[in-house]
Amino acid sequence: MLSLLGGIGVLTGDPGFAQEAPCANGTAQVQPEDTLSRIANRCDVSESALLAANPSVDGSGDLQVGTTLRLRSDNGQGQRLGDRLNHFGREANDAVGRIAGQVGSSAQDLLDKNPDLKSRLQGLGQRFGLGDEADTPSVTLTPDQGPAGSTVTLSATGLPKSEALMIGVGAPNTAFQVLQSGRTSDKGTLEADVKVPERLGGTRLVFVLRNGDAIKLNSKPFQVVP
Repeated sequence: MLSLLGGIGVLTGDPGFAQEAPCANGTAQVQPEDTLSRIANRCDVSESALLAANPSVDGSGDLQVGTTLRLRSDNGQGQRLGDRLNHFGREANDAVGRIAGQVGSSAQDLLDKNPDLKSRLQGLGQRFGLGDEADTPSVTLTPDQGPAGSTVTLSATGLPKSEALMIGVGAPNTAFQVLQSGRTSDKGTLEADVKVPERLGGTRLVFVLRNGDAIKLNSKPFQVVP
């Protein structure tokens, strides 16, 4: 159900506080610590209008600092079929992840213990030509707490093979900033060492793996300690 689109970002500017950027020409630039609600208030539009105009955005956690959002849909056109199928795939993955978290398990463990559910999801993906029988993507971080400036190791599995992606970080449910780029192995895995930023607001951070609209993986929260 997954494919990657190339993209590399660069971390720039002061990540400490969001700046109130103007909204012009029907667009808005995502600022540090932005949320859909903050952008909607700043640009005098509804959150639903932002979501409709930007099919790759499903929530505030999909916002990338420095990118530009459309404020309204072009000519009121709906999403393309491909966008809708990708959206469905992400919703399915998110649902499995939420259920796994509620029972204290990982998404892959949950699917392994429920082969009928795993088979149905794989069959649906094959039916629409969205993927193969690869493992459900997952990412872990070690350690899960530490001071600013320390190093965290991200380990991901179940990704497309030999593909580029962005590694970013942000507070939960806010815009993320790109830290560095990475590339998956020929087995669809990734291991990368990243440094905890000096300041991003708050004491909980989420590391993300992104590439276009297809890969949207979030780590469990990392606790910043003195």
